[in-house]
Amino acid sequence: MGNKTKQTGKTEVYPFWYMKDIKNMMDYFKMKGQWHWYLAFNFGLLLGRRVSDILSLKWSDFYYENGRMKDETDIKEWKTGKVVRLYICEACKDALKLYIDKTGVDPMENYNDYINGNAQMYQLLGDKEEYSQEEYEELMMKAIQSHAAAFRKQFKSAADACDIKYPVSTHSLRKTFGYFSVKLHPYDITTIDKLQGIFSHSDRNTTLHYIGIAREDEIKLYKDMGNFITDISNGKKPVIKNSPVVPLKAEDFREILSKCWDMAQNGEDKFNGINNLIGLAEKCMV
Repeated sequence: MGNKTKQTGKTEVYPFWYMKDIKNMMDYFKMKGQWHWYLAFNFGLLLGRRVSDILSLKWSDFYYENGRMKDETDIKEWKTGKVVRLYICEACKDALKLYIDKTGVDPMENYNDYINGNAQMYQLLGDKEEYSQEEYEELMMKAIQSHAAAFRKQFKSAADACDIKYPVSTHSLRKTFGYFSVKLHPYDITTIDKLQGIFSHSDRNTTLHYIGIAREDEIKLYKDMGNFITDISNGKKPVIKNSPVVPLKAEDFREILSKCWDMAQNGEDKFNGINNLIGLAEKCMV
């Protein structure tokens, strides 16, 4: 037998395409009592950060010294060194409260500790003064990477148990944040621009590819062509939609509907009225 060519590069992972998969993963970690991974899973979905940043969050990132929870927090990204401000939504706070309830940890007694670190991270944090800043950051990054590897292993076990067929990993959490942000705001044309800023991407196309929207659109092209060829092979005339899509802002759409109503009430000519409304819609296109 000839030598097999070794494949290089990493397999691209996708966001979670289906909400049921997210729910099943959450239920898996709950059922196993793996509350640290449950919390990390939720933080990934709700904060949109890399796993290295998720696993190095501290109680002080979420609480003031008087015990009150924060609404925003600033963190320094391990990969870029950039300081970013995160918004802590109610769902994120709820996940943290559930973690506290299940583990019995007291945030105030562990105020400067990592929420979800490993023994090596806690040890380094306690011995920080023994190292230079450069040495400390290098050792801590290695400890975080080791912890991230443990999370990836448990994540894979959960994904296998939940019978998720498409490729996912812990990095899918960050991508899912972006993917469903677009799905939740279908009429906001600035969502991609906001995500581009959150992810520090250089252009919109990078963001579209990263969060899986570009791939989803590609898959739709394949499916549409498949349906087209199937119709031909079955002797059925394929339906080709030639009508252009005219994207409008909600307020412009309401204005056009209002004008349509006024024209109907005034008994204006139907043909001329439709042409006028189409012309108005084209001017309002985004």
